[in-house]
Order: sequence, then structure tokens, then C-alpha cells
Amino acid sequence: MSSRPKDSRNIHAPQPHPARRRAVAVWASVIGAIIIIAIIIYAVLQGNKTVPGSAVAPNPPQLPPPLGVGSRAPSFAVRSGIGTFSSSSLGGTPYLLEIFATWCPHCQRMTKVLRAVRARVPESKMAMVSVTGSPYAANSTPDNLVPENQDDVDHFDSTYGITWPTLLDTDLVVAHAFGLNGFPTIFVVNSKGTIVYSSSGEVPLAELLGAVRRAGA
Repeated sequence: MSSRPKDSRNIHAPQPHPARRRAVAVWASVIGAIIIIAIIIYAVLQGNKTVPGSAVAPNPPQLPPPLGVGSRAPSFAVRSGIGTFSSSSLGGTPYLLEIFATWCPHCQRMTKVLRAVRARVPESKMAMVSVTGSPYAANSTPDNLVPENQDDVDHFDSTYGITWPTLLDTDLVVAHAFGLNGFPTIFVVNSKGTIVYSSSGEVPLAELLGAVRRAGA
């Protein structure tokens, strides 16, 4: 039997200092957090590509996707601060329906386009109506979700020069009936009640006017 001593290098190998181990653990946590944040940002950006120029509410209610072109527009009635508005009151006139949110910057910018449409197409040829589709008011914060209210809608109207009916739909009747995947979501319906245009996000004036013409307005 050999008299050489056993190799003891593994036994006496120097161990990392406790402070160094803690630093390594902290950096690993930081790097992990950065990776997770990067994944979330990437997912959000990818999701926004499908609905350009639109906004989604925090903790949004479960709503169906928007009805597509060729679909039959559902009838609706909304009780709001300005009274009850019913689709039956349109009397077979083509109409433009916008589902919006008062806090949405895209909806705020879209008012300029909608005002231009209203200026070019008289009410006698096409009705226009905007209906809220978010349960949250403009002064909501992530920690304090304030319910949408009539004062908020009135302020939106006066701030952005709205001249067509704007309805507070507290029960989201219209959003549930027509569907929604971002603000604003816009539908153009012809005199036969068929949807000829459906889009979410900001819409160029020329595109929207083309849809209005296709509706027969």
C-alpha cells in the first residue's frame, strides 16, 4: 500500500467571503428583474402593434372583440345624463358610432378628425354618436380607480368641442354589444344596419370619410 498522503486540495480550497456571496446574489436578483421587465415591455409593444394608436384601460372588463365588416349592427339603448338614446331613433340613417374613454389620449386627438367629419357630412345624411366604453374616469389612478361620471363626460365635450351626442354608458351596454379591443373603437353602419367599417385606434380623416361614403352618407 502506498504511503503517499491523500490529496486534500478540495478540503482546504478557499471559500468565497460571505459579503461576496451576498453581492453575487443581489446582482443575480437585479439581472433577473431586468430580464423580466424587458420581457413585459416586449410583450406590451408587440400587443400594441395589433391595435396601433389605441389605449387599453387598466384592469379592463371582459369584452368581446369588435364586430367586423359585414356584421349586422345590434340595436342598443343607453340611459345617460342627457336622456335615453336608442338606435331605433336613427330611423334607418347611416351612422358613425365611437366607443371611447375620456382619459384616452388617442380619443382626445381623434375628436379633431370626428369634428372634421361632422363639418363635411351633415347630420341629415349621417348620425354620429360617441359612447363611453370604460368604467374609469379621467382622474383615476392605479391606486384609486374612480368610476366614470357625467361630469367627466361633460368636461370632455366642452374641452374638445363635441357637437354630437356623447353618452355615458355606465353598464357598457354598447361595448358589450359591438365589442372592443382598444380606445377608440369606431364603427360605421349603413342605412340597412350593416357594419361597413370597423377599426380600433386613431383613424385618418381620409379613411374615415371613405367609410362614411361607403355607408351611403
